[in-house]
Amino acid sequence: MDPALLAGFAGLGPPVVVACSGGPDSLALLALAAEAGLEPVAVHVDHGARTGSAAEAEVVAGFTERLGTGFAAETVAVLPGPNFEARAREARYAALERARGRIGATAVLVGHSRDDQAETVLLNVLRGAAVSGLAGIPARRGTVVRPLLGVPRAELAAVCAGLGLGPIDDPMNADPAHRRVWLRREVIPALEAGAGRDLRAVLARQAAVARAESDLLDELAADLLDEADRAGPLQRSLDVAVLAGAPEALVRRALRLWLGPPPPAAGHIEAVLAVVRGERRSAELPPGVSVTRSHGRVNRRLDICRGGVPTDVQTAVHVDLPGTAAGFGVELTAWVERAAPVRWPDGRWTAVVDGDLTGGRGLLRTARPGERFIPLGFTGHKAVADALAEAGVPSHARAGHPILGRPDGSPLWVLGYRIDDRVRVSPRTRRFLWLTVEAGGPRG
Repeated sequence: MDPALLAGFAGLGPPVVVACSGGPDSLALLALAAEAGLEPVAVHVDHGARTGSAAEAEVVAGFTERLGTGFAAETVAVLPGPNFEARAREARYAALERARGRIGATAVLVGHSRDDQAETVLLNVLRGAAVSGLAGIPARRGTVVRPLLGVPRAELAAVCAGLGLGPIDDPMNADPAHRRVWLRREVIPALEAGAGRDLRAVLARQAAVARAESDLLDELAADLLDEADRAGPLQRSLDVAVLAGAPEALVRRALRLWLGPPPPAAGHIEAVLAVVRGERRSAELPPGVSVTRSHGRVNRRLDICRGGVPTDVQTAVHVDLPGTAAGFGVELTAWVERAAPVRWPDGRWTAVVDGDLTGGRGLLRTARPGERFIPLGFTGHKAVADALAEAGVPSHARAGHPILGRPDGSPLWVLGYRIDDRVRVSPRTRRFLWLTVEAGGPRG
């Protein structure tokens, strides 16, 4: 076996857990981990998402017998509906981590390839990602390790063929309605034909460079925040002199970390930079964040009032779905896709709902006192105020926090938390309505 295929396993010690769906990438990963002497235990996680998925565990068990590795099966319950893929991924990684602890493994190995890396970078480009998004998939995060990020998918298929293994075929990988498959089958080959080179290799190399630079910037930005926050109350205020002495690119990254989610728009970062430089006295940022400068420090304050007037007096903003609107400190964009997402968002600041259940119009507004809704996955009602508290919104900011409602007044999406269960995606969904917000727009 080509020693280059084993380069990504350097520094790992036995035993390891290998996430193994039975597909070519994870099956090759299992074989290579065994070749590297890591005493792998293949763990198959069944989400129950496809008919026959339970039988796939038996197929994987057969592969492990041939390869002489350990095997374990995990079953997780993931309710169907919006954000399914994100929730399934979270449940899968939780199951793998439980298996790692039970086995006493040193790491969880997953089989993302160089092709996956290239596709992820392009997907992030289409989403308008910053440098951190262009960094793609990390080779290691905590106990999760991806040893094959530098290996082409074709070479992993060749490993399986060389061992006489017939991997499980996922039909989703042939459906161009999924954006990742569309990139894989149509966009990347067209770009490679035009460029006359292996674009996957180029994108993977660029991702590695961007990852290293982004991680370094985050570390330096965190150090800058620590220095600027000394003698300040828990990063609520920063020393202007410390910020002024740092490179502007680093200050931008530090301010992005300081302001926190939802990701601040570029224009708001520039507004805060102007406050740091003394070019303006204050900057009003959503949701309910005021940044001011006084006594040599930049202060951040969450406030639902400006000049004693509550921000929730702003009239509800009508939103066409699909369409765009701005108000209550956020900019909301909605669009329709005909296929289910390849990767479901987490539902906090980007969500997917059944487009035929929203009524075609919505209202961007604040919650009424005592208002309740049915959160996704719940069978009973929950107070919006309690949901916002769970989402980490301070008590004094909840009254001015925006939600998206239907024209009849019932909540559709509590921004920063989750959608209402009554607009969830189901097997009958034909129009997948994407909703996303970023900082921006008037605050009333």
